[in-house]
Amino acid sequence: MESQGQVLLRMMEEEISHYEELVKKLKKEADYLRQGSPEDLLEEVKAVAQHVEAIQQIHQSIRKTIAEVLNTTGQEKTLVELMALLPPRDSQKLRKYQGTLDKLKEWVMQINSQNKAFIQDSLAYGRDLFSLLTPSTAASPVYVQNGKKRPSAQQPLSVDRKV
Repeated sequence: MESQGQVLLRMMEEEISHYEELVKKLKKEADYLRQGSPEDLLEEVKAVAQHVEAIQQIHQSIRKTIAEVLNTTGQEKTLVELMALLPPRDSQKLRKYQGTLDKLKEWVMQINSQNKAFIQDSLAYGRDLFSLLTPSTAASPVYVQNGKKRPSAQQPLSVDRKV
Protein backbone atom coordinates (compact mmCIF):
# COMPACT_ATOMS: atom_id res chain seq x y z
CA MET A 1 0.00 0.00 0.00
CA GLU A 2 1.19 3.48 -0.87
CA SER A 3 1.96 5.79 2.05
CA GLN A 4 0.10 9.08 2.35
CA GLY A 5 3.36 10.89 1.65
CA GLN A 6 3.74 8.99 -1.61
CA VAL A 7 0.11 9.72 -2.50
CA LEU A 8 0.72 13.41 -1.85
CA LEU A 9 3.86 13.42 -4.00
CA ARG A 10 2.02 11.64 -6.82
CA MET A 11 -0.78 14.23 -6.70
CA MET A 12 1.75 17.05 -6.77
CA GLU A 13 3.43 15.48 -9.81
CA GLU A 14 0.03 15.38 -11.50
CA GLU A 15 -0.59 19.02 -10.57
CA ILE A 16 2.81 19.97 -12.01
CA SER A 17 2.03 18.19 -15.28
CA HIS A 18 -1.31 20.03 -15.54
CA TYR A 19 0.45 23.35 -14.89
CA GLU A 20 2.99 22.56 -17.61
CA GLU A 21 0.17 21.78 -20.03
CA LEU A 22 -1.59 24.97 -18.95
CA VAL A 23 1.53 26.99 -19.79
CA LYS A 24 1.64 25.38 -23.25
CA LYS A 25 -2.05 26.08 -23.84
CA LEU A 26 -1.71 29.72 -22.72
CA LYS A 27 1.21 30.18 -25.12
CA LYS A 28 -0.89 28.74 -27.95
CA GLU A 29 -3.72 31.02 -26.87
CA ALA A 30 -1.36 33.99 -27.19
CA ASP A 31 -0.34 32.86 -30.68
CA TYR A 32 -3.96 32.49 -31.78
CA LEU A 33 -4.80 35.92 -30.32
CA ARG A 34 -2.05 37.52 -32.38
CA GLN A 35 -3.02 35.57 -35.50
CA GLY A 36 -6.68 36.51 -35.12
CA SER A 37 -7.85 32.89 -35.37
CA PRO A 38 -11.14 32.71 -33.40
CA GLU A 39 -11.91 29.00 -33.97
CA ASP A 40 -8.51 27.85 -32.74
CA LEU A 41 -8.65 30.39 -29.91
CA LEU A 42 -11.96 28.99 -28.68
CA GLU A 43 -10.51 25.47 -28.61
CA GLU A 44 -7.53 26.66 -26.59
CA VAL A 45 -9.75 28.58 -24.17
CA LYS A 46 -11.76 25.40 -23.56
CA ALA A 47 -8.55 23.40 -23.03
CA VAL A 48 -7.26 26.03 -20.61
CA ALA A 49 -10.51 25.86 -18.66
CA GLN A 50 -10.25 22.06 -18.44
CA HIS A 51 -6.69 22.24 -17.09
CA VAL A 52 -7.65 24.91 -14.56
CA GLU A 53 -10.53 22.75 -13.35
CA ALA A 54 -8.26 19.70 -13.06
CA ILE A 55 -5.69 21.73 -11.12
CA GLN A 56 -8.36 22.95 -8.72
CA GLN A 57 -9.57 19.41 -8.09
CA ILE A 58 -6.05 18.11 -7.51
CA HIS A 59 -5.29 21.02 -5.20
CA GLN A 60 -8.38 20.22 -3.12
CA SER A 61 -7.32 16.59 -2.92
CA ILE A 62 -3.85 17.64 -1.80
CA ARG A 63 -5.30 19.84 0.94
CA LYS A 64 -7.55 17.00 2.06
CA THR A 65 -4.62 14.56 2.18
CA ILE A 66 -2.52 17.01 4.17
CA ALA A 67 -5.41 17.51 6.59
CA GLU A 68 -5.84 13.75 6.99
CA VAL A 69 -2.16 13.19 7.69
CA LEU A 70 -1.95 16.05 10.17
CA ASN A 71 -5.25 15.24 11.89
CA THR A 72 -3.89 11.86 12.84
CA THR A 73 -1.08 13.59 14.75
CA GLY A 74 -3.20 16.45 16.11
CA GLN A 75 -1.09 19.18 14.46
CA GLU A 76 -2.09 22.22 12.42
CA LYS A 77 -2.72 21.88 8.71
CA THR A 78 0.45 23.35 7.24
CA LEU A 79 2.78 21.96 4.62
CA VAL A 80 5.81 22.75 6.78
CA GLU A 81 4.40 20.61 9.60
CA LEU A 82 3.78 17.80 7.14
CA MET A 83 7.35 17.96 5.83
CA ALA A 84 8.61 17.36 9.36
CA LEU A 85 6.60 14.12 9.53
CA LEU A 86 7.67 12.71 6.17
CA PRO A 87 10.86 10.77 5.54
CA PRO A 88 13.75 13.06 4.47
CA ARG A 89 13.63 11.84 0.87
CA ASP A 90 9.89 12.55 0.53
CA SER A 91 10.27 15.87 2.33
CA GLN A 92 13.01 16.92 -0.08
CA LYS A 93 10.85 15.95 -3.08
CA LEU A 94 7.94 17.85 -1.58
CA ARG A 95 10.06 21.01 -1.29
CA LYS A 96 11.27 20.59 -4.85
CA TYR A 97 7.74 20.11 -6.15
CA GLN A 98 6.50 23.11 -4.19
CA GLY A 99 9.24 25.27 -5.74
CA THR A 100 8.37 23.99 -9.21
CA LEU A 101 4.68 24.71 -8.63
CA ASP A 102 5.45 28.23 -7.43
CA LYS A 103 7.50 28.94 -10.58
CA LEU A 104 4.83 27.49 -12.84
CA LYS A 105 2.09 29.51 -11.12
CA GLU A 106 4.13 32.67 -11.60
CA TRP A 107 4.70 31.81 -15.25
CA VAL A 108 0.98 31.14 -15.81
CA MET A 109 0.08 34.47 -14.22
CA GLN A 110 2.63 36.30 -16.38
CA ILE A 111 1.43 34.72 -19.66
CA ASN A 112 -2.19 35.25 -18.67
CA SER A 113 -1.60 38.94 -17.87
CA GLN A 114 0.19 39.40 -21.21
CA ASN A 115 -2.75 37.82 -23.04
CA LYS A 116 -5.16 40.03 -21.09
CA ALA A 117 -3.14 43.16 -21.93
CA PHE A 118 -3.07 42.17 -25.61
CA ILE A 119 -6.85 41.71 -25.63
CA GLN A 120 -7.43 45.05 -23.89
CA ASP A 121 -5.08 46.85 -26.30
CA SER A 122 -6.81 45.22 -29.26
CA LEU A 123 -10.21 46.26 -27.96
CA ALA A 124 -9.03 49.82 -27.36
CA TYR A 125 -7.58 49.96 -30.88
CA GLY A 126 -10.87 48.66 -32.32
CA ARG A 127 -12.91 51.19 -30.33
CA ASP A 128 -10.63 54.02 -31.47
CA LEU A 129 -10.84 52.89 -35.08
CA PHE A 130 -14.60 52.55 -34.86
CA SER A 131 -14.94 56.00 -33.29
CA LEU A 132 -13.07 57.49 -36.26
CA LEU A 133 -15.51 55.87 -38.66
CA THR A 134 -18.66 56.92 -36.84
CA PRO A 135 -19.17 60.54 -35.85
CA SER A 136 -20.08 61.26 -32.29
CA THR A 137 -23.81 61.67 -31.75
CA ALA A 138 -23.23 63.67 -28.58
CA ALA A 139 -21.68 66.63 -30.40
CA SER A 140 -22.78 69.89 -28.92
CA PRO A 141 -25.44 71.59 -31.04
CA VAL A 142 -24.72 75.04 -32.35
CA TYR A 143 -27.65 77.42 -32.72
CA VAL A 144 -27.87 80.59 -34.74
CA GLN A 145 -29.57 83.72 -33.45
CA ASN A 146 -33.05 82.81 -34.71
CA GLY A 147 -33.01 79.59 -32.65
CA LYS A 148 -32.63 77.11 -35.47
CA LYS A 149 -29.88 74.56 -35.46
CA ARG A 150 -27.06 75.37 -37.80
CA PRO A 151 -26.00 72.48 -40.03
CA SER A 152 -22.63 71.04 -39.09
CA ALA A 153 -21.59 70.50 -42.70
CA GLN A 154 -22.33 72.40 -45.84
CA GLN A 155 -25.52 71.25 -47.56
CA PRO A 156 -25.03 69.68 -50.96
CA LEU A 157 -25.96 71.87 -53.87
CA SER A 158 -28.02 70.48 -56.67
CA VAL A 159 -26.86 71.40 -60.08
CA ASP A 160 -29.22 71.40 -63.02
CA ARG A 161 -27.32 70.27 -66.10
CA LYS A 162 -30.08 71.03 -68.56
CA VAL A 163 -29.44 73.99 -70.75
